[in-house]
Amino acid sequence: MESILLFIFSAITSFITSLPVWLIAIVFLLILIGLILIGPPVTFAIGLTSLLFLVIYGKSLSIIISAIMIPISSFPLLGVFLFILMGVVFEKTRLTEVIVDALEPVVGRVKGGLGVVVTLGCAFYGLLTGAVAATAAAFSKLVGPEMEKRGYPRDFASAVITASAPLGAFIPPSIPAIILATSTGTSVFTTFMVGASLGLVIAFTLIVLIVIISYIKGYGGIEKKYTLREIIIRWLKAIPLLSVPVGILIGIYIGVFSVTEGGAFGCILAFIVAALYRRLNLKSIPSMFLDAAKSTAVVMLMISTSYILNFTWSLTGINDSLLRFFRGIATIYSPQISLVILALILVVLGMFFDVIVLAVAWGSVIVSTFAPYGVNPYHINALFLMGVLIGTATPPVGAGVFVVSDAMKISIEKLLKAMIPFILLYVAIYVAVIFIPELALWIPRLIGLI
Repeated sequence: MESILLFIFSAITSFITSLPVWLIAIVFLLILIGLILIGPPVTFAIGLTSLLFLVIYGKSLSIIISAIMIPISSFPLLGVFLFILMGVVFEKTRLTEVIVDALEPVVGRVKGGLGVVVTLGCAFYGLLTGAVAATAAAFSKLVGPEMEKRGYPRDFASAVITASAPLGAFIPPSIPAIILATSTGTSVFTTFMVGASLGLVIAFTLIVLIVIISYIKGYGGIEKKYTLREIIIRWLKAIPLLSVPVGILIGIYIGVFSVTEGGAFGCILAFIVAALYRRLNLKSIPSMFLDAAKSTAVVMLMISTSYILNFTWSLTGINDSLLRFFRGIATIYSPQISLVILALILVVLGMFFDVIVLAVAWGSVIVSTFAPYGVNPYHINALFLMGVLIGTATPPVGAGVFVVSDAMKISIEKLLKAMIPFILLYVAIYVAVIFIPELALWIPRLIGLI
């Protein structure tokens, strides 16, 4: 029996290794997506598929250990834990309420006012957490019920929160931006500013869309009137909170500390600010560190398996084939057409697993592929970040969709139907970023980073 199984495995191995590289890539992705749809976590599916192909190609499994050690020994990636901890402090102390309270009297009275508050609130909350799921959960609990009380349909309220939550991954300090910059060998701070450029563009267009839909559907703003004194008091309360991320970014920009050191500085400030707001319970501090450690473990496991994926694709020739494919398209047609194809791949695969996985596996290859054609590496980073945006808002693994669906008690089907206008907006912005790089590069250019 054992000899029969060995014969079958040997035959399968010979067959797969004899296939053209492009077909091997398709087989790899089919097996990976098949595993994801069966049910194991995406990270495990990536690891298992990579392990299978390493065995098929007869490679030493010690490669796995080498791949896992890369992110663990990376100093910039230490910032992932630090910024996650900073976000956990703000999340656990419910300081989101301070942001919403400051925004409500200023923009809440326009048509669709609470929807505008959600979008701006998510953008500001991104300054504090840098995580999509945390942003979606916070605003589902804080603003979702209030929107329903004000007459907004649950599906529209849920769609607004789902569409706005990814701003948490754009506005720095951004966890995806740290991972992406490390993977592509680019500056973390400049990638932060790329995310900020995109975040502001997306926030503005989301607000315009929300207001238009609200005018058409007749969704009103907040009726309560606020005095100038009330508005000033609310903003004064918010300033210490917002000074934390702003202080970090200014410190990094002027060279006082690195991004990782900025994360440590941010953690200290987060605890101090939470204490100043009298929302820090000493007994809750150990649980904050534990929650941050758990979240970081999930992220680092994903990064580690992504490096295994990178090694596997390099050994099987998929990365080299990918490089030749994109360069061929860019040479025969144009770099823009090649970028369109890259964007389509990111959108499709981003529906099944986090685009950050692709950034780790492909990032350096893609940047080197387009370098001879004068494509700015930060333009490539922007496309990967946009892939994160669409991936978090679409099933089967979109974190934002499932968090909001659960918190707002709405079916996935109804939520996705309400999301259609927002997804179309995402696609329009994505296409625009491909052909107008300045949409993603205007802040880095403005402050002289590129």
